[in-house]
Amino acid sequence: MAYYRLKYAINNGRFQPCSMVDGIVCSHETPTAFPQNSGRLESLLKHDKLLQNEDSFFLDIWTPDSHGIKPVLFWIHGGAFVSGASGDVHNNAEELARNADMVVVSPSYRLGILGTSYFDGIPQQNCGFHDIITALEWTNKYISQFQGDAKTITIGGQSSGAWYAMAIHTSKKLQQLFQKTMLFSWPGAMKAISTEQAEVIYQHFLKELRKLTDEQPTNASIDAILQAQRIVGQYNHKKYKFDVPFLPSVEPDFVHSDFYNAVENIDKKIFLQYTKDECGIYVCHKQIHRRTPLLITSLFLKRYCPQKPYKQLRSYVKKLHSTYRSVVAITSQYLFHNPAKQIAQRTTNAIVNEFDFPTPANRTGCCHCFDLPLIFGNIDSWKNSDIFSGCDFESMKKESLSLQAKIKEFCHK
Repeated sequence: MAYYRLKYAINNGRFQPCSMVDGIVCSHETPTAFPQNSGRLESLLKHDKLLQNEDSFFLDIWTPDSHGIKPVLFWIHGGAFVSGASGDVHNNAEELARNADMVVVSPSYRLGILGTSYFDGIPQQNCGFHDIITALEWTNKYISQFQGDAKTITIGGQSSGAWYAMAIHTSKKLQQLFQKTMLFSWPGAMKAISTEQAEVIYQHFLKELRKLTDEQPTNASIDAILQAQRIVGQYNHKKYKFDVPFLPSVEPDFVHSDFYNAVENIDKKIFLQYTKDECGIYVCHKQIHRRTPLLITSLFLKRYCPQKPYKQLRSYVKKLHSTYRSVVAITSQYLFHNPAKQIAQRTTNAIVNEFDFPTPANRTGCCHCFDLPLIFGNIDSWKNSDIFSGCDFESMKKESLSLQAKIKEFCHK
């Protein structure tokens, strides 16, 4: 195997568009991440923390030992738009590149309010998304020097990374940059916000920032930025329907307001995978018990399933004999399963796959992020994560090879 860590863009300043690096610039520095607060799932996933730096415009490349030109998987990491980095050991794609016989590329990109919001006086909307586009353009231009075939690029990602991949998939301006798309745990019920909503969020952020510093957002310390962002994020969790604190905004030519209609005009192949118990990782902290009245529990479900939540809950409880498992099933269907199936109905080039694996973690089940170590084949680095407690890791390694074979088949054909 060969591994490279490269600079793909020049940092032109906070909220400024980055500029693609001309040529190949290797980095031997310790991996860093763009500034971020701790993710909501950190207590369960137990990822290591990287040093943070606003100049983390790096991408990682893994290439197999075998000779010849290989298909390319351009992977966009997840993290609810507020956390993550390509340099995280949990995103190591060495085994995937080897077993799928392809080149894997993964960029870091700006996060949180530094990467998603738009407001007056800032030159670029959705900075994080445009960072990804810049990295994809760099990949198209230079990947041939790393055994990669720029004519066979598959864009892929998980969770918010899958959301960004869908934005690329449905953007007519970006069609020349890729050939296929793979989405894992695509949060299809989550829509881009309007620029008006983004402005409201920014004004709230600015109000909180002013309590901490007299500096403007362009010059404030990153600690003050993150502290204000944390407060606004907690507020957004309560106010908005989907539990993501900062969402990309609708942007003409790039980010559609309705992916379902936009996908009908795209004829490229798309692979969508969801896990059986997607929302187990989110619901596991909720106090939902057998004795909890269904009407009370249905009030929680109404936030996600506005259409007759009580009736749906009663129906699921009859089948599953568990209020908790019913809540996991309903929220998973609404937020992840059904969106993937609806995309398949809108296009003739879609493959939908449900990922399931037996796990003793009854509260979380085969949940969101469960398939990540099997996608990458880096299972040993995930053994401390609570969602894998008690799992048969040898069986997981065999299942990983099976999943990687599906990825190989899709990317190579």
